[in-house]
Amino acid sequence: MHDQQAIQMMQRCREELLTQRRRIEALAPKAEAYDALCAVLDLLPKRSVGMTEDLTWRLELEIGAAKARIAEPAAADEDAA
Repeated sequence: MHDQQAIQMMQRCREELLTQRRRIEALAPKAEAYDALCAVLDLLPKRSVGMTEDLTWRLELEIGAAKARIAEPAAADEDAA
């Protein structure tokens, strides 16, 4: 896969993740109400809370690195001229 294709794919992935996060934000109040009701009725097991790497942050790093790799040959060509 070429760097430009990788950048485009990672940007689409990042946008999809951000779209999903906005949807989750919109649904969060309903989910909290549901969880509260289930907790009152003692229907749900207790959840464990863990931390993972932010995927959009990681994609932004990879996009930047790929763009830098693309820019390197262009800069070298300009210096040679």
